Amino acid sequence: MRSIERRNPLAERIGLSGNLGRMMIGVALMAAAGNVFSSVMPDFLFNVLRVGGETRGALEVPRELPGFLQVVLVGLVAGMARGRALSLCFLAGVVSFLVLAVAGSSFAVFMACMILWSAGMHLYVPLRDALAMDLGPGRGRGWILGTVGAYRSAGLMLGTGIVWVVLGRIHGGFGAVYGSAAVVLALGLALTMAIPRVRGDRTDGEPGPTMKERFVLRREYRLYYILAILFGARKQIFLTFAPWLLVSLFDQKAPDLALAMGAAALLGLFSKPLFGDLIDRYGEKSVLTVESILVFAMCIGYAAAPSVLARGAALAVLYSLYVLDELLFSLSMARTTYLSRIARCSGDIVPTLGLGGTLDHAVSMLVPAGAGLLWAFLGPWSVFCLAAAVAAVNLVFVRKMESA
Repeated sequence: MRSIERRNPLAERIGLSGNLGRMMIGVALMAAAGNVFSSVMPDFLFNVLRVGGETRGALEVPRELPGFLQVVLVGLVAGMARGRALSLCFLAGVVSFLVLAVAGSSFAVFMACMILWSAGMHLYVPLRDALAMDLGPGRGRGWILGTVGAYRSAGLMLGTGIVWVVLGRIHGGFGAVYGSAAVVLALGLALTMAIPRVRGDRTDGEPGPTMKERFVLRREYRLYYILAILFGARKQIFLTFAPWLLVSLFDQKAPDLALAMGAAALLGLFSKPLFGDLIDRYGEKSVLTVESILVFAMCIGYAAAPSVLARGAALAVLYSLYVLDELLFSLSMARTTYLSRIARCSGDIVPTLGLGGTLDHAVSMLVPAGAGLLWAFLGPWSVFCLAAAVAAVNLVFVRKMESA
C-alpha cells in the first residue's frame, strides 16, 4: 500500500514544511552566524589584533570585494544544483569560523577567513532567493521572500543571543564564540545537503552551462540593473552615516545601536511576511513607489531633526527612523520578485541577481567617499539630502516598471 504523506497545515503556513522548511531553518542559521561575525569583529580587531582606525577602514575593501565579484562567484557555480551550491556557502562559513576559533589571533589568518566568509555570504544571497522561489511553487513570490526575511530576523536574534551568552554570561572568549558559530553553520550545512534537485537544475550527464548562461546581460533587464545601482547608493549612505550621525552628534554607544537593531529584528518577524503579502497583492510597482516616498521622507527627517528639534525629541525621531529604515531594507525583495516575473527563463535569475549584487557593491564602494566629503565640508544634512535625491530618482525609475 502506498504511504500517504501527512501534511501539517501550521508548518506549511509558516514555511517549515518539507525542503522549503529545511532551507528556511538554514536561512536563520546563516543569519545567526553573520550576526556573530559582525558583532564580534570590532571588539576582536581592537582588543586581540590591535588594529587601529586607519587599518579598520581599509579592511572594508577586501571584505566587500567578494560582493563586487558576486557575478563571477555566481557564474562559477552556475552548473551546480542550487541546493549543492548553497551547501558550499555553509561549508565556507564552517571552515572560516573553525580556523578563527583555533588560529584567529594572526592578522593574516583573520584576513583569509574574513574573505572566505564574505565570499560565502555574498554567493549565498542570490542562491537563497532563487532556490526559495523554486521550493515554494503555488505560493506568491512575495510571501516566500517575506518568509525568508522573517527567518533571517529570527536568526539575527539567535546570533545576538549566542554572543551575549558566550561572551557576556559564561565568558567563553572569542574562540568559543567563533566555535559556536561553526556549529550553527554545520547544522545548516547538513540541512541544505538534504535538499534535492529542483526545477531549473541540470540533471546528471547534462552539458554544463555555456559562458552566456553563466554571465547573463540582457537589455530587457536594464531597469532591474538601474534599480540595483540606486539601491546600492541609498543602502550605503544609511549603513554608513545613519549610525555615525547618532554616534558623533548624540554620543550614542554600541549597546544603544544594538538595542535599536534588536527592535528592528523583532519587528521584522512580523513586518517582512506582511511586506511579502503586499507585494503579491498590489505588485512590485506599487510597493516600491511607497518605499521611495517613505525613504525620501526619512532622508528629510534625518537632515532636519538634529537642528530643528530638541535633543530628546531629535533622538526619538532619529531612532524611529533608524528602525524604520532597517525594516524598509527588506523591501529589496520586491526587486527580486520583479526580476523573477520578467525573466526569460528561470536560468536567468541567479546570474542576473549576481550582476545586480556586483552593481550594488560597485556603487557601495564609491558612495561613502563622496558623501564623507559632503559631511566634512557642508555638514550631515547634505549627506541625507543626497540620499533624498537618490530616493527621488529611484521613484522615477520605479514608475517605469511594468505592472503585474
